Amino acid sequence: MTAGEDERFAAELRRAIEKSGLTLTAISQRLRTRHRPVSVATLSNWQSGRSLPGGEQSLGVVAALEEMLGRPPDSLADLVGAPRLRGRSVRTTTFLGHRSSKEVFSEALRELGFTSAQQYAHERVFHQHATIDSSSSVQQFDFRLIVRALESGVCRLPAVYALEPTEPNIAPHFIALDGCSIGRRVVWPERRVYGVELLVDGRLDAGQVATFAYRVELSAQATDMTAVVYSLPRRANDVLLEVEFRGEKRPVDCERYQRTESGVSTSAMRLDRRERLQVSEARFGPGTLGLRWAWEDEDEDDDADDADELDDGVAGPARAV
Repeated sequence: MTAGEDERFAAELRRAIEKSGLTLTAISQRLRTRHRPVSVATLSNWQSGRSLPGGEQSLGVVAALEEMLGRPPDSLADLVGAPRLRGRSVRTTTFLGHRSSKEVFSEALRELGFTSAQQYAHERVFHQHATIDSSSSVQQFDFRLIVRALESGVCRLPAVYALEPTEPNIAPHFIALDGCSIGRRVVWPERRVYGVELLVDGRLDAGQVATFAYRVELSAQATDMTAVVYSLPRRANDVLLEVEFRGEKRPVDCERYQRTESGVSTSAMRLDRRERLQVSEARFGPGTLGLRWAWEDEDEDDDADDADELDDGVAGPARAV
């Protein structure tokens, strides 16, 4: 982020505070009652430009400030952007039951040309539809997004996957469906990491909105998939995740998963009549939203004596993301 952008955030925050008539002490106290604690000294540094909010917790404070000071949603957050590189990834992209190394993920982002938060677009509307088919060795994930450019020029986003040791080490197939193309790639089979740079068609002015769609095909069995999780570094207007199960196998112990600066929450779910799981949130982020499940254990002995055990045949819990 440039010095000019730093000054824009400080100036906008100062104007909002002056217009509200509130003191920094009063603002700090009100934020604390909303479970968004921040010190008077930190607020002073933000409005003077000596420092900027960084990290998910601080961005949650900025969102609360927007509401308290009567500012439009994201009007201040967009001047800050996502958390900047501090030895970890700027953005956590799609994970499908996989656990990745933050260091390797950061290296992959840099390889794709993402060294600053301003270099990728703001996801305003996000829809992911996953098809998990137990009769197929390829699992399909479709993404459709509405994004807003933060810089004039080429609007782009990264998509990076890290495969677990138990999964086939086969590069995912990234397919541009509509309004975008594939740019640079990361292919690190020795590290089980693969990714691409997604380029939105045409050149956009800062603030301009565009829509695009892409698909990812993973060479894996359905039982390799135990979660669909997406993380957002900024607030999105709408987030929708859907998982459709095809073939003979059905998941068990399904749950909704959510992680924000306030903590982690889960709740049990059931397949609907279309054999799908669905979770949606409006005005969500920064944070992580997902669906998780387990599979019945095919290796269980049908003649086992312990037939009365309630958890018989149920696989272990979904892997952490």
